[in-house]
Amino acid sequence: MKVSQILQKKGNLCHSIEPGKTLVEAVASMMQYRIGSLLVMEAGKLISIVTERDVLWAVNEYGAKVIEIKVRDLMAEHLVTCHGECSLADAMDMMTKNPTGRRIRHLPVLEGEKLLGLISIGDIVNTLLQEAEFENKLLRNYIRNWPEVEA
Repeated sequence: MKVSQILQKKGNLCHSIEPGKTLVEAVASMMQYRIGSLLVMEAGKLISIVTERDVLWAVNEYGAKVIEIKVRDLMAEHLVTCHGECSLADAMDMMTKNPTGRRIRHLPVLEGEKLLGLISIGDIVNTLLQEAEFENKLLRNYIRNWPEVEA
C-alpha cells in the first residue's frame, strides 16, 4: 500500500501555524483540533513542523519563560517528508531512521513542493491493522471452506 492511499481515505486537511506565532498559540491550536503537530507554513510554503514533543522539550528547557518562545525557535531544523508513492514500509522506516536521529510520528507528504497532506504513525498502524484483519478474515474463510480429502 502507498501513502497516497492513506490520504485518499483520511483526506488532506492539515492544520498549520506561522513561524512568528508563539508556542502558546501553537498549543492552543493543537488542543482545539485535538492533534499532535502543526505544519509550519510561511507564504503558503511548508517550512517545518512543530509537535507535542517539541512543546514538552520547551517546557522542560525554558520553564515559565516558555510563553515567550516563538514557533520558529522550536520548529524542526530538518524536515523529514515523503511522497505519495512512498510505501508504508518506507514511510515507517523514515519515521524511525532519518537524518534527524530522532523517531518522528508525523510525516508531511509532498509532490515536489506541493503539500498533499500529513500522515501519522497512527494512520499507518490503523491501515496495517485493517489489512491484517482483512487477510485474517480471508484466511479463516478459506480454511472453513477447505475441501475434504478423499480417503
